[in-house]
Amino acid sequence: MQAEHVLEELGLTDAEASIYLTLLEAGPSHAGEIISKTGFHRATTYQILKRLKEQGYVSSIIRGKKQQFEAASPECFLDELKGKERKFKRILPTLKAKEANQEQQDVTVYNGVKGIRSALDKMLTELRSNGTYYDFGVSGLFRDVMGVYWDIWQERKKRYNITSHVIFNKRLKRENKDLLRAYVGKAKFHPPQYNSVTDTMIYNDTVILLVWTASPPIAVVIKNKNNANSYKNQFKLMWKHAT
Repeated sequence: MQAEHVLEELGLTDAEASIYLTLLEAGPSHAGEIISKTGFHRATTYQILKRLKEQGYVSSIIRGKKQQFEAASPECFLDELKGKERKFKRILPTLKAKEANQEQQDVTVYNGVKGIRSALDKMLTELRSNGTYYDFGVSGLFRDVMGVYWDIWQERKKRYNITSHVIFNKRLKRENKDLLRAYVGKAKFHPPQYNSVTDTMIYNDTVILLVWTASPPIAVVIKNKNNANSYKNQFKLMWKHAT
């Protein structure tokens, strides 16, 4: 790799690298000599020399009323890299701590009635003793697909003292009153035209998407705090406008 390209990787512009290497090869030089060798415009050359001096890569001295410029030893780049390494090492533990605190996202798919039972049993276990969950897009398919487990699940909610806020499809008021009577928790309703075949349950840092019409039905469990909070905000907005 050419020296100029390496210097550019170290942070110099192509013009800065060109002037630095010109001075390194030529030794102390007047600006006119640098201009002659690089072909850069006079104003541009002085601007670059000023930047190189500020960075410590070039020095200057007045000799015979004329200013001469001289490239610093190439080792200055190595010294700078070592200095940056020392600084970086000082903050590395802080960066590692931030990395450790980054939230991971786990996605698990449960297939079929047995798989969904496992996901929902786990949810009740995690909510046991005064937990709360939120559910929207409820069409009654939970009970249709899961059968008697739905009623068992409601009884376990009551036994575990779990609070639920569920937004049902309003048509259930006339088509499935038994389901509503068996339901344990707080309920509101959305208009019938906004029907959904997917229940969306939110609890703690977890979202469960229950796709009842899939073959077999599936539960997609997403464990991520930010994601769960986002869904919870959506629920709060819908709850506010539900009746």
